[in-house]
Amino acid sequence: MRGLWENEKSMSPALLRSALGLAGAFLALSSAVMLIIAVASVTNGKYPAAAMQLAAGIAVPFGIWLALRMLADMLITLHRAHDRLQAIERLAGGPLPAEAEPVLTQTSAGSRAGDAGPA
Repeated sequence: MRGLWENEKSMSPALLRSALGLAGAFLALSSAVMLIIAVASVTNGKYPAAAMQLAAGIAVPFGIWLALRMLADMLITLHRAHDRLQAIERLAGGPLPAEAEPVLTQTSAGSRAGDAGPA
């Protein structure tokens, strides 16, 4: 994997996973705070609010963590595939030559270009 700001500096997937673990720890802390608030709502007799706080305290941080985990796995897979393709390109002898684009010419003076706007 390559670094975000320095393309030549390699970045390990372990660094990305440790960042995900740190984000998970903060999300778990926020979940614990929300669950403590839900317990306080139960002691005050606010049962519907406690149910919503309990559901939000579990679902929202877990959903955020799951989305971050999926994005991190996709990024790791993308970078591994890119590195493999670069290795295959090096083994094949370098980049393939680009094909020349066809040149379209107009023979009659009265014809219009395709991007000239409405007639």
